[in-house]
Amino acid sequence: MANDNVITIVGNLTDDPELRFTPNGVPVTNCRVAVNRRFRNNQTNEWEDRLDGYFTVNAWRDLAENVAESLNRGDRVLVTGRLQSRS
Repeated sequence: MANDNVITIVGNLTDDPELRFTPNGVPVTNCRVAVNRRFRNNQTNEWEDRLDGYFTVNAWRDLAENVAESLNRGDRVLVTGRLQSRS
């Protein structure tokens, strides 16, 4: 992976990972990760979580199969990879 566009996110899976295969038989897993931001509520002096956004994550080949077999909805994950924006 090139060093010019690396992102790390920590969050929870919103659904079970979905494993599928390309026409050439290459495994790919798609999943969505909800990312929260922690902040201190000055009125209550308590830490609170606020939803900061969702990321769609794609894993390929052996990693795709590992993700599909070992992760489930709600699991806490740390994802490192390349950020690609699509509209």
